[in-house]
Amino acid sequence: GTDGLQRLLRQFADENRNQDIINGYHGTLIENIECDPAFYTAVEVIAGNRLNYHIVDSDVVATRLVKEFNASRQRGEIHFLPLNVLDVQNNTLSNITGASPLIDQLQWVPKAERAVRHVFNRIMLCEDFNAATRTARQYDVDCVTLDGDQVQRKGALTGGYIDKKVSRLELQRSIKQLRSTLNEYEKEYEKLRSEILNTDNEYNNVMTELQREDMKSKKNWDNYEQMKSDAKHLQSELDRIVTHRPGKERQLNALIATIEQFCAKEESLQSELGSDLVSQLTMEEQSTVDRLNDTVEKITQELKEIIRKRVELEGTKTRLEHQVANNYRKNREQINTELERMHVENVRSVIEELEREYAILSDKLNEHEKQTDAIDRIINNLDKELKTKQKELEKFKNSDRDIDEHINEEKRNSDKYEVKLRNAQNKLDESTKRQNDIGVPPDGLDKYKDIPIKQLQRDLDRAIIELKKYAHVNKKALDQFLQFSDERDKLTNRKAEIDEAHRHIVDLIESLDNKRFETIQFTFKQVSLYFTEVFKRLVPEGTAHLVIKKGDNEDYDSEQVSSQSSGQQMSVDDFTGVGIKVSFNGRTNEMRDMQQLSGGQKSLVALALIFSIQKCDPAPFYLFDEIDQALDPQYRNAVADMINELSQKAQFIITTFGPDLLKYGDKFYGITYRNKVSQIRSVTREEAMEFVEDNEAQNQAAQTTTTTTTTTTA
Repeated sequence: GTDGLQRLLRQFADENRNQDIINGYHGTLIENIECDPAFYTAVEVIAGNRLNYHIVDSDVVATRLVKEFNASRQRGEIHFLPLNVLDVQNNTLSNITGASPLIDQLQWVPKAERAVRHVFNRIMLCEDFNAATRTARQYDVDCVTLDGDQVQRKGALTGGYIDKKVSRLELQRSIKQLRSTLNEYEKEYEKLRSEILNTDNEYNNVMTELQREDMKSKKNWDNYEQMKSDAKHLQSELDRIVTHRPGKERQLNALIATIEQFCAKEESLQSELGSDLVSQLTMEEQSTVDRLNDTVEKITQELKEIIRKRVELEGTKTRLEHQVANNYRKNREQINTELERMHVENVRSVIEELEREYAILSDKLNEHEKQTDAIDRIINNLDKELKTKQKELEKFKNSDRDIDEHINEEKRNSDKYEVKLRNAQNKLDESTKRQNDIGVPPDGLDKYKDIPIKQLQRDLDRAIIELKKYAHVNKKALDQFLQFSDERDKLTNRKAEIDEAHRHIVDLIESLDNKRFETIQFTFKQVSLYFTEVFKRLVPEGTAHLVIKKGDNEDYDSEQVSSQSSGQQMSVDDFTGVGIKVSFNGRTNEMRDMQQLSGGQKSLVALALIFSIQKCDPAPFYLFDEIDQALDPQYRNAVADMINELSQKAQFIITTFGPDLLKYGDKFYGITYRNKVSQIRSVTREEAMEFVEDNEAQNQAAQTTTTTTTTTTA
């Protein structure tokens, strides 16, 4: 019932409903109290089953819980302690000699105070049973001792041995400790989880920063490599320009000289153009002049092209010098400064430091992951077990539903079949009735199967007309004759079978009686033979034998039984019991029955009978309780020798206060009784002999004291 109620409350919490019921429920009484382990027995005896009662704020909450409990079809019983209706008595008995209020030894949750006082008020915890009896009688209160003995104020006394190893309060304390341990593990799990998340965040931040620095360093290195390659290219271009510069300058000087020559020649030609021609040019001279003019134009064009290329080369030279002066040298200085600032060793040290931090964080992360994995495995195992149990429960529910549906289906089918069977039976009865009314025997219908129905109807009409003439005759006589004849034959055959079975049963009973008589006779002869031998060994000067009683005054020994059975004069039903005839002085005329023997002699005869049965049908072990207590001293050694001989084939467990049986023992245990508790411990043979001798000495001293006291009184 408690488990079902807890499931119901968890369901309320999960569905976020009936919060007033959840707030009004305070758990069971055992969950709300604590005390010292020394008072567990007293508290459990007083509270009893009320320890499992559920504490609620009011009877309204209890009623609603019961309705919800029944509506959800939970199993079990639940009991409540509604705080609003509990009767709490005042406790004014605080100062009593030898006793104190039991409630003073308890600690409880403040919300459950009324329930605790309702159960434990006016209960006094006493030192012993006498103090409890005196307090209950004097102050009209219920009392209890630490051992659990209870004295009620109305005079009832209850108590006895209570196993303190099985304590509900101890189990509850263990449950609380386990729950607190589980809560601590959960808190530690959450803490480790948060630490892992923080560590992951720090790790991610460090890795992000490391990647950022790595990218920055890689970018700077790429820029450095690019600038280095650009510088090499520019340097090679500059070297090439410097190398070709002298040749270009020589070409330039040659061109300038050529230009100056052409200019001088142009001036001379211009001066010649300004003067009058004195004579007309010849054809040859005219052609030469034309050729020279073409050459001048060509040379002029080449000069212009050379000047243009020179201007372009000077511009390129100026641009390259400017780029080298401004960009390359400036970037080289900046790169050198950056490289000096970010030295390779510093970068390596930073990387190594980051790698060490990464290794430390990785170790912590692995440790946290291991702990998390362990906790996750525990949670997964619990979840798997819970899911398995839920699946099994669901499987059983489905199986129950399937079985119920199958039963309902079978019921419906059986109802249908029953209706069909009734209809068929009615039709059969109606057909049989009609057939009997017609009076035609059943075996006479086969020959009419091939005749048309109309012909049969005409024949039937004629037959009915003819039958009317014999209306005064019993038409069922033939049927009845045939039926009675069949029944007579069946009964005759049945009688013959019963007679044959009766004959076999009589033979079987006779055979079983003979076997039983033979078995009893054989067993009796064996036991009687061994009994005589064992008794002769235990009492050398005595004799004993077993007898079978027949009637009140007839006794037969084993030989007489054999002779009588051979003549078929005796049966098992004639026997009324088994008796023992013994003589401790060897005189056969003084044989006595068991009723005429003393206690020690009866014990000896019983042991002889047990030993004789053991020889016939050995048992694996025998348990004897102080068998030598009532034996005379001269018979104890004989019994010990006999047990020692029989112990080769069986185990004997014996309790004794005498030394005779101890000399043949293999294992010894001492049993003491202290504080209402029996204690068992293994001892040696010497310790056992010393214990027995001390016990005999105490008994002799007690007998001597008794004898002396009796003599003085006389």
